[in-house]
Amino acid sequence: MTKIPEKHKKNWNILVPFFFDDLSNYALQEAISLAKAFEAGLVLFCPKVSAENHTKLAEITAHIEQKHLLRIQSYAPEENTFQLLFALAKKTESILIVLGHNRKRTSLGLSLPMSLRKMRKSRTPFLMVPAGLHTRSFNHIVYSMGYQKQEKEKILWASYFGRICGSNVHVSLPKVSDQLFKSGIMGNIQAMKRLYENAEIKHEVVPVEATIYKADAVALQYCTSIDAGAFLTLTTLRPDIFDFFSGTAERNAICNEYNIPVLCINPRDDLYVLCN
Repeated sequence: MTKIPEKHKKNWNILVPFFFDDLSNYALQEAISLAKAFEAGLVLFCPKVSAENHTKLAEITAHIEQKHLLRIQSYAPEENTFQLLFALAKKTESILIVLGHNRKRTSLGLSLPMSLRKMRKSRTPFLMVPAGLHTRSFNHIVYSMGYQKQEKEKILWASYFGRICGSNVHVSLPKVSDQLFKSGIMGNIQAMKRLYENAEIKHEVVPVEATIYKADAVALQYCTSIDAGAFLTLTTLRPDIFDFFSGTAERNAICNEYNIPVLCINPRDDLYVLCN
């Protein structure tokens, strides 16, 4: 695997909105694993902290520093707004935001649909961690290949796991007959192979007996067979009436029955990227 030269390494961080509840704790545990994998620090966003929780926050940061030997910093603003959260992500060079969820609510204290609506404005990808303690590593990650140009975001972010964490990237390839879909998917596969082979990233294309509409569900099931640490998906920037009734693709993926953490990537021109 190609290693990033020391001069190119940055003081990256993993950002965790922390509200001293179970869902926040699940997110924090996953963030610790991510920080170790990416050799990054931790940032805790703890708005409106009471005097009692200020003491708890100090104990938590001290424990993480001593037990896990990670850089950690905390911010406790008087206000709790998404503008502050996104600004903090930029200020601290946070490469990921980590949130816990129980399929209904998230560690942000909002319903899952409302949390996703707010997080669609983030230029920083966010990992949705299901309730419970997870023992999976990031040795394997999975995503489904689609036909749109925005798939480059998944290709690129998966490459970071491959280059920095040494992950084996598994790319689920759906079965398509429509020539437009087939042309788009194969073009994306070719671009993916060029990038991964040049960067010496371990990868595997996995053909599945599923249409593009069922590809995520089959890929998530495949995650369990290889003990994948995360599934990557793009968010829906403009949900339509069908998404309202059946749920967006990312929401359905997040609520998977296998308790797989899902990395949500907003397809944006100004998406945070680690390197070229």
